[in-house]
Amino acid sequence: MHRICALLFTSVVLAADPVAQITALADQVAPELGADALLRLIEKGRIPGLPAQKKLIARAHELARLAKDPVRRLPIPGLGPAKADNVALDRLSLETRAIFALTQLDPELGAKAFRDIVKPTLRKITCADGTYDDVTAYAAVLRIFGKTEDKLAFVQSLSSHAELSPAAWLADEDVVKGALSGALARLTGEERLFTGLLPDTLAKFKSLPVGDALGEYVKRNLETEACKESSTEGWQRITRAAAAAAFNLELKPPSFGDGLQNRSWLEDDRESQTLFQSLLFARNKNAPEWFTRFAEYLKRIRDGKASFDRQAEMFGAAYIASPRGLIRENILIEYINVLAQASLQRESPQAWYRQAIALPAAVVSLPEAEYDSVLRAYERSGNPALVLIASQQRLGL
Repeated sequence: MHRICALLFTSVVLAADPVAQITALADQVAPELGADALLRLIEKGRIPGLPAQKKLIARAHELARLAKDPVRRLPIPGLGPAKADNVALDRLSLETRAIFALTQLDPELGAKAFRDIVKPTLRKITCADGTYDDVTAYAAVLRIFGKTEDKLAFVQSLSSHAELSPAAWLADEDVVKGALSGALARLTGEERLFTGLLPDTLAKFKSLPVGDALGEYVKRNLETEACKESSTEGWQRITRAAAAAAFNLELKPPSFGDGLQNRSWLEDDRESQTLFQSLLFARNKNAPEWFTRFAEYLKRIRDGKASFDRQAEMFGAAYIASPRGLIRENILIEYINVLAQASLQRESPQAWYRQAIALPAAVVSLPEAEYDSVLRAYERSGNPALVLIASQQRLGL
């Protein structure tokens, strides 16, 4: 059935010129993916001629403004092994990349484009959140193009611990340095974010002339209601104790709020993870018992209960664990079907892209034929976004 579904996809005509193919596909996929693809062509020097480069950057900038996520979300440090995505497909990050690319060609146009950027409003972080909004990209363009009053306005409007480290980048003028003390005096709450970013905050601010404001900031926030993980022996508790010791503060037990970090499917389903490990490292993958266990693993994927993330991760893992041949080819078809049919392509392009790029990234170190078979499967899928990924991989973008 899955093989039939794969063959029924509308085919995408592959252009002879891979660069032309990528530029054509950019309008057929989610705007985030299109903007990123065009910017990669510019950043890797694949577009000759100044007029063509400017035109492509302008097109990428237009697509960037249509991105659904206004700002990049990063994992809060200390909550687990989660890592930030290698590619940021939010509006702010994509706009910033477009501005920097344009600046390389025409500094005046780059400065003009900077004026159109709107600083996003950040979410308030609770004990149920595992990520925070990152405005580092905004501070980066502000540092280059912003006037003193722009930098001062940014610092004076700080409302989140997440903005402190980016703000420290702007402390190259006395009036901005002075405003940082006021920012430290305002910020309180969001304990999970405060504790997660505290080592970085202290490292950035210890050399800045903020007087007693840094110590008072630490003391005030150590005394606010904390999330549950800060009450247990672990990274958060050690971080809080170290900060208190650095400022000779008495670390009083805080009151604790509700909420714990969300766990990944690997943590929630240890049986599946244990089963996968036994399949991956089995010495004899031709034994009947191996196929029995593998069938059990596939049944877990197909049970209809798994989220898109889990299903995609497990199919990718099954592909890696399976022996070469018909089984692996069929797994790849099922994996492609999951990716191609996922509504997440439009609803949350960054979450979808994270899964779609995972298998090519995992097999790139395998024999060339293995890598090529994955790319050919993407190209034959008929799904413009998967064809785009394969095209980028082939160009080394």
